[in-house]
Amino acid sequence: MRISLVYLALFFSVLCMSFSSIMIKFCTAPAIIIALYRVFFTSGLAAFIRGPRLAGSLRSLSRRDLKLTMVSGFFLALHLGFWITSLSYTSVSSSVLFTNLQVIFVLVLSIVLLKEKPGRMAILGIFIALAGSFCIAQGDLSRGRFLGDMLSLASGLFVGIYYLIGRQIRARVDTMTYTAINCAVACLFLALFCLATGQRFTGYPYLDWLLFLLMALGPGLAGHGLLNWALKYLQAPTVSVSILGESVGASILAYFIFGENLLWYQISGGLLILTGIYIAAVNEGQGIAD
Repeated sequence: MRISLVYLALFFSVLCMSFSSIMIKFCTAPAIIIALYRVFFTSGLAAFIRGPRLAGSLRSLSRRDLKLTMVSGFFLALHLGFWITSLSYTSVSSSVLFTNLQVIFVLVLSIVLLKEKPGRMAILGIFIALAGSFCIAQGDLSRGRFLGDMLSLASGLFVGIYYLIGRQIRARVDTMTYTAINCAVACLFLALFCLATGQRFTGYPYLDWLLFLLMALGPGLAGHGLLNWALKYLQAPTVSVSILGESVGASILAYFIFGENLLWYQISGGLLILTGIYIAAVNEGQGIAD
């Protein structure tokens, strides 16, 4: 495989993810309904791609891997529910920046739960990213956006847990089987929440249904699917750092489509967050020797 093609695929995956928040903004359906149908269509498409081999993959799953996949589906549902809701209360740029702190959350959780020993540069990256988060949160507090920032921050924690669980499973389960089961479980949890809160499942404009499907095809499969595929040819830190492009891409798109201007504290805080995530991701595997 030519490495240039791998990087081209990586660029395309980040571009697809950058459009996620833009498509959500165009939807008229409630946030939970958007999350529900995104994972519904993603699960269905993944199952279709896997085809007849899906049944064999399901039978070969160990009980432990199935339980972990279901738990990760629960956290995926929380991530999408919180993140999509956050876009109603804060700007696209702030929301995506806080959500992309998942790289930092994964590193911190790896330290706490897996007893991994981070290098000094990785710890420095964590503190730089947190300083940038504090800067944006302080600025958004005075503009009434603090709730949206905290919702997106929580979504970053949930997707961090989702990725951390996925690390334990993906070595044994193929991408499409994992995606089909994981998203199906997330769909179930979101559907139960919609029932409990009295959300209606139908009656939305045709544009909403098209956007649900496009979110599944683009950010859902092409975005995250190509990231998982790229791990076969590139080191994990390189793939992790590429996620930073989503923050830049989404902010640029929001500027041209919705006229969202970046304020001084978003620029300075955003640069700190991106720098911190970059340093932490690149130095993630360089632990302190015993």
